Amino acid sequence: MRDVTIPGSSWGNRLLQVYDPTTNVFAAGGGIGQGLGMAIGTGIAKPDTPTLAIIGDGGLQVHLGELCTLADERPHVIVALFNDGGYGVLRNLQDAKDSPRRAVDLATPDHALLARSLGLDHELVTETGGFDRALAAAVQRRSPTIIEIDVASLLPRPEPMVPPVNVP
Repeated sequence: MRDVTIPGSSWGNRLLQVYDPTTNVFAAGGGIGQGLGMAIGTGIAKPDTPTLAIIGDGGLQVHLGELCTLADERPHVIVALFNDGGYGVLRNLQDAKDSPRRAVDLATPDHALLARSLGLDHELVTETGGFDRALAAAVQRRSPTIIEIDVASLLPRPEPMVPPVNVP
């Protein structure tokens, strides 16, 4: 499940192998924040298969209450939370037009503390190799997990504007 987010477009569309088009779910409507709810529904519908949700911190803040549903229902949903401190797509558009930034840099919660307060597992990833380890552990755990990716610490940095690509 990919929410409308830069990592969903730059990483999810290009690097994840899609073996069956019914397993590549994304919010076609274009609104951010739908990803977590859709991932929870997918996890409940397919309890024997782990569900990976690729979401951004801005999209999560739009539907923060969904974390409570994740904690209550406990499906095997692994949330890859890409934290860039705001609405990255809108920030990049404003920067590309040399416009002042408005309403794109967000105060973000401490996601580890938030996860712990809901009884959810959390792991912070600050380097690219850390994601593989965190994902493998989350798949084995068979319970909801938040893998928070600190986007600012990753190298090389992704391009700010991602060209379109065909998605099955």
